[in-house]
Amino acid sequence: MRQPILHAAAPEGSFLGVDWGSFVVVLLVAFAATTVVVIGYAVALRLLAVGAPPDDAGGAVAVRTTRRPVVATVGAAVGFAVAGAAVLFGIWLIVPQFH
Repeated sequence: MRQPILHAAAPEGSFLGVDWGSFVVVLLVAFAATTVVVIGYAVALRLLAVGAPPDDAGGAVAVRTTRRPVVATVGAAVGFAVAGAAVLFGIWLIVPQFH
């Protein structure tokens, strides 16, 4: 015989049984983390494009004639590392076997 499912009453001050304060905190942290990943990746891509000639050839890919500065290359590596570390940390938080 099946046991009936008992539902606890919603805590005082919550709507639909949701702690909205915690919900907002999670929303803001997720937004901030997403922003860090996207900005890190975008900055890294932009730094890799430093020194490339403009693409004015009607869609043809222009060939790089100068070397990219070392600072731009290192900055791009740091940007990709920040974005990759954030993604790996998120996966580590989600998958319980990693803890």
